[in-house]
Parts: sequence; structure tokens; C-alpha cells
Amino acid sequence: MKKLIILLLTLSLWMPVQAQQAVDMQEIPQGAVVYSLPRTCVRIVAQAQYTQFTAGPYARYARKFLGIDVPQENTTSYRLTHIEMTPMLEADPHQMYVADVSSKNVSPWFLQLTSQGLVMLADSRSGTETKWRFPSMSGEPEVTDAGLIANIKQEQTTLYRSEVQGTTITPVPVQQSQLVEKTLEERAEEAARKIFQLRNKRMAIITGDTDVIFSGEAMGSALEEMRRMEEEYMKLFIGVTVTGKSHLAADVVPDAEKTKYIVFRISEKDGLLPAENVSGRPIVLDMSLIEGNIPVQVRANEQAARSGTRVFYRQPVIMLLRLLDGQQELLQARTPIYQRGQVLNFIIN
Repeated sequence: MKKLIILLLTLSLWMPVQAQQAVDMQEIPQGAVVYSLPRTCVRIVAQAQYTQFTAGPYARYARKFLGIDVPQENTTSYRLTHIEMTPMLEADPHQMYVADVSSKNVSPWFLQLTSQGLVMLADSRSGTETKWRFPSMSGEPEVTDAGLIANIKQEQTTLYRSEVQGTTITPVPVQQSQLVEKTLEERAEEAARKIFQLRNKRMAIITGDTDVIFSGEAMGSALEEMRRMEEEYMKLFIGVTVTGKSHLAADVVPDAEKTKYIVFRISEKDGLLPAENVSGRPIVLDMSLIEGNIPVQVRANEQAARSGTRVFYRQPVIMLLRLLDGQQELLQARTPIYQRGQVLNFIIN
């Protein structure tokens, strides 16, 4: 990876460029180029797996009709499964310099700047834009008995009509059929009865205790269809579990002093959350100097700096970056942090 220092060194050897730090509302001379010193941005991409359980509508009757205990409440849980940390370079808006390149001796490659105003680098860590990304789940899976258990039943009701015979009024019973809605317990009982019927039929086919003889593919197809139907009925009692993945990406731009940053948060109930949402536990980026790797502080000769031509560059500091979940270390990496380093310059003539 070519460092910016190497490029600027080459630049200073090719042409007498007088660079000055840009200030707000500064008028730029004709033929001048504005370039920026780099700063390090750390991108963290996290992945969490969620498990979403939706209770069956007949869950409360599973013990009564099937003899099994099943959860009766909907639940959602998350766990962190994968995380990546990638350092990148971007232009530091607080370190912009103006260089007069109007001289005829200027090499044209110096004008090859990135869209951010950095001198073009053969460096894969050039910064790019990013946004928070929260892929949402498709909603809770629905567990319904529609199409499996009839919601209406026919009931015989005895009504009485009065017949007058002389001075006597005699009640006469009349049978009347009417459709009424089944209770939830009645539908659960019917579903359990169908489950046992399917199991009995499957056993009869396997043992050959049927009036119809199944063999080969016919037997396999019949057993598979019964298994599928039983599974659909069982879902009404035991519910449905769905698993999936959600992702979140965040950028951290370290400043000159701060050493700890809350990158994002994670909640077992709500999943990956932005740093501002305090309902989850924090995932912290911890930065520290590596022992024995503290850079030597140097200082330019001020008299020479005032009278000479200079080009500025930034020397990074190698720091140890650790991503922490409480006391647990998720990962660590050695990373050059440019904004923690010194801004130096080359003195010419």
C-alpha cells in the first residue's frame, strides 16, 4: 500500500509547490489545487441471527388432547453471530491544503485526485459512503386453522310452537337446524382427532392392514401426504419457529483524544440497534497505543519553514483496536490511525 507520505515526497521532489492550509471562505488562486490529508474511518458490520416463535392457536389445549406441553406465548430472540471490522481512508475536512500547481514543470499525475480530494493512492482503504442498514423481518409467521378445521357446525335446536284446540293451548315441539360457530376448544378437539386418524391410517398402510394395497411409489406418496397433513395439524398446537439473519453497519471516525466508542447495541429481544438506543447492551470499540510503538515526536525548523517551500503530509499512529461485548473480546486488529499522528512537512530550498 502506497502511503500518502511517499506520494507527497515524490511531489515535493518534482516541483516547488508552496502549500498552505485552507481556511473558511478562502479565495483559491487560479491554477491552485486543494488537497486533503487522510483520516482513518473504521467500519463495523455485524450480523445477528434471530429465532422467532409463533404459538399455535390451540396451544392451550395441547396437554388436554395430545398429552404434550408446548409454549403458549410468541417470542423473538437474537444472538450475535458474525462481525467484521475494516479500516478505510477518507479526506479529513479539517486538514485541507492549497497548493499552487500553475508551474509548467508540474507533473500531470499530481492532478489525479479522488472524489474526496485526496491524492490518488494505490490503496484499497479509500473511504466510501455508508448508511445504517436495518433489514427488517417479514413479520410474525401466521399460524391458522383456515382450510384445516371448519369454523361452523350444524346444531339441531328444538323450538315450540303453540297450537290452539278449542280453549286449550298446546306446545308442539319443532326440530330446527341452524349453523353456529364452533368454540376454540371444539376446533382443537377436532384437529387432535384428525391427527390420530392420520397416524392410524399411516400405520395401517405400513402394516398392510387396509382394503387397498399400496406398493412402491404409491405407498411412498400416500405416506408423505399423510405426514404433511399431520404436520399442518400439529402446527396448530405446537406453533411455528422461523430463523433468519439481520445486519447492521456503522462507521466510527476516531478523534484526537477519545479512546472508547459505542458502535452499536444488541438486544436479545430487539436485535441489532443503533448506539443511541439504550435498550440494548453496548458493543464498544476500544483503542489503545501499542506498547513500544509510540511514534517519536519531531518538530520542523520554524525559520526554515517560514522561508522555504513545503508540502504537508500526515504520519499515522499504529493503534490496537478491540471490539468488546462487556468483558468479552470479539476481535482485535492493529490499524494505522492517521488523525492521531503528526502533521509534518517537507522543506524545499
